Amino acid sequence: MSETLRVLGKYSEAMQSGSSDAVFEFFSEDFHSHATDRVSPDRAGSDLRGFEQQWWQQVRSAFPDMTFSVDLLLESGDIVVSNWTVRGTHTGTAFYDVAPSGKPVTINGTAILRVRDGKIVEHWGGPHCQKGHGLVV
Repeated sequence: MSETLRVLGKYSEAMQSGSSDAVFEFFSEDFHSHATDRVSPDRAGSDLRGFEQQWWQQVRSAFPDMTFSVDLLLESGDIVVSNWTVRGTHTGTAFYDVAPSGKPVTINGTAILRVRDGKIVEHWGGPHCQKGHGLVV
């Protein structure tokens, strides 16, 4: 297994366990998300790790029984394509603007990541389910 896949495996384990602080360990300070350029251009060029951490905190709070899985992983050099799924029951807090329904929820996404020197430095994909768009219940 490559060092890139080891890094992403450790990050995935941390997210599954609820350690959203791991964002600061695994994402580079100069992490760049191309999704930010599209949906929040005013944040482009800033330290985005707190927003990534907030997403994970929202997921964990809204879906207390959350599970996170990586369903497909492809690697080429320093680029990894990951198709992932979050599953849980919406029994916790609101997920962004969506009130708890008590129903099972699936959030699926695909991320393309560039990893350099053991840190995630670049991302293409998302955003995933903000304001409830794309939630499968």
